[in-house]
Amino acid sequence: MALRDAKLPIMRQIATVLFACLCLVPWCSSVARAQDGTGASVRVDPELIAELVFGVYCAEEPVRTEEAPETASGVINIVPDLPRIRFATTVVPAALDIGFGVLSRAPEGMVHDPVTVTVTHPPFPDSGIEVERWTTRLGWEEFSLTGFSFDVPGELVTGSWTFAAHAGERELFHVTFEVVPPDMAAPVLAECQMGFTS
Repeated sequence: MALRDAKLPIMRQIATVLFACLCLVPWCSSVARAQDGTGASVRVDPELIAELVFGVYCAEEPVRTEEAPETASGVINIVPDLPRIRFATTVVPAALDIGFGVLSRAPEGMVHDPVTVTVTHPPFPDSGIEVERWTTRLGWEEFSLTGFSFDVPGELVTGSWTFAAHAGERELFHVTFEVVPPDMAAPVLAECQMGFTS
């Protein structure tokens, strides 16, 4: 299954995020809204989320899986480390071993548990599935990854993909990605392919 979740101790998280391209959303209203260069939307509740990073990364092998019956495969993959966000963009090439998603952290002293994550996407050709959902925890001491990586050809559907997280009735964040044919995001694809062969 390509859905991803990961957590790391805070010092390791900080190093990872500083190495990445940070996209800290400005807190201008009760719900911060932003757009990247593609016009894709990002919504964040600044009372509930202290930091948010989104983008594309090179997928890695999971160390284990956890049951997630409302996903296409019935499990989510747990990866050992947070990924390095290679491109702070919402344009994602539809290619195997490409991952994309959101790193987020709650304000100091705050823990959201449980958090319901909902990923919507164009229908998978084999199953018609368009919505996948699982629960996780989001705290302040460490960043959490909410992501998806393309592991099998049947997942390579182009169009709008959304990642939304809710704690009860309150939306924590909502990020829209646009998955495009690989040649429309060639630099992203080349970066990951170079990493796999080096």
